[in-house]
Amino acid sequence: MTSLRDPVAMLELDIRSDLERVEAMLHDVIRSDQSMVQEAAAYLIDAGGKRFRPMLTLLAGHAGDPTDPRLISCAAAIELTHLATLYHDDVIDETKVRRGVPTVNVRYGNSVAVLTGDFLLARASGLAADLGAYVSRRLADTIAELCEGQIMETNSAGSLDVTPDHYLDVIGRKTASLIATSCHLGAWLAGASPEIVAAITSYGTALGMAFQLSDDVLDIAGEEQESGKTPGTDLREGVLTLPSLETLAGRAPGGDDLRRALETQDVDSALVVLRSNGSVEIARAAVADWQGHALRALDPLPSGPARAALEQLVGFISDRSA
Repeated sequence: MTSLRDPVAMLELDIRSDLERVEAMLHDVIRSDQSMVQEAAAYLIDAGGKRFRPMLTLLAGHAGDPTDPRLISCAAAIELTHLATLYHDDVIDETKVRRGVPTVNVRYGNSVAVLTGDFLLARASGLAADLGAYVSRRLADTIAELCEGQIMETNSAGSLDVTPDHYLDVIGRKTASLIATSCHLGAWLAGASPEIVAAITSYGTALGMAFQLSDDVLDIAGEEQESGKTPGTDLREGVLTLPSLETLAGRAPGGDDLRRALETQDVDSALVVLRSNGSVEIARAAVADWQGHALRALDPLPSGPARAALEQLVGFISDRSA
């Protein structure tokens, strides 16, 4: 679980307790009389994870009534949606390991992985439906955005003509949209004012953008033990992230060398260029810019443990991408 530091220690205890309830609901809602279905659906849940998005839902709930039981169901629906995208992504990217274990597509095959992702989306939709039409519609629209982002990324994979603006649009849909919805629905279900709901939603969007861009930095500049994946994984999959795109656009030197390395699929040479030409610093500046957006979005929130915790999560992104 993601750790929150003082002065929000008591809030952290409350969030951890609620996350345990979310965890129990995740296991309960995927029950099936088909053992293969339940085994595959529980596979990534049992592998663990930070539960970052459910935590945001619960934290946003502290902008209103954090004891509203609907927050637990909503947080579970959010996490099931996220897990479903991981099942699908692993098939698309032909990923072999996730969270330290072989992926579902490796263990059970692509067909089971895709259908299990669909099963999780169905269970998430069921939880959302029980929470009313507004929650159901918001989650459905977010799932559509996730799919749009993935299709955009897949369609442009391998192309050296992708623009930074296109990429930012992709990650806005593929990553930031679900993080924003996590915050939005938590605040909305807790009965926060429209102004506060809008502020927390903007915060979630900016946090999601910073979170994904920090992953871009780690994929280029990080060590495997930091990021949990081999550096250059995105390049090997034909996905160009901000450091590469800024270099190819001429905003960092070495564009011709990088283009040659990418055309010959020489990932090691591409990493040498990107680690030495200042493009990682450009990406870090973009992370900092989105972090600033996130912090400013919190201005309408009153001071207190919940706002402090949300601010600390922004700082957590700096720690992981430094």
